[in-house]
Amino acid sequence: MDKIAQKLQKIEWLYGDKDPAVRAEMLRRIAATGKRLGLITYSDLARGLTFRLPNVQNGVPFQIDTHEWTGLDRRIIGDFLGHISMKSYLEAGFMASALVVSRQTFAPSDLFFEWMEELKVLPDLREDTVLAFWAEQVNKAHKWYSTHAA
Repeated sequence: MDKIAQKLQKIEWLYGDKDPAVRAEMLRRIAATGKRLGLITYSDLARGLTFRLPNVQNGVPFQIDTHEWTGLDRRIIGDFLGHISMKSYLEAGFMASALVVSRQTFAPSDLFFEWMEELKVLPDLREDTVLAFWAEQVNKAHKWYSTHAA
């Protein structure tokens, strides 16, 4: 097992492993996007999902208002995407969350790339390094999802 896989498996997820139904639906949406060789926005990924997280609002079901994102909303989605990427990396060697982008920039958030640098997947955050990595991850995801079911 490589060092990245070891680091990913040591992460304690605050949210990403707490609602298997939401995680499965997010993965389904990401996989369907990958199969179409596309990208999906954070809003389209989260829209209409009902979260049941024991550590948020005492487990009361809630939805994210994708027109008024809060810091907690971003953290929850990021944690789910991290967990999904951990699984895709362990299974197929790519970060599935590379297919999820901001509607404004049509690229993943800066936090995605900062996390990749923390994991030592990226040596630095220079634009050319980030773009080459992202293109590689998108290509791997498209290839994987076009030939595999989620």
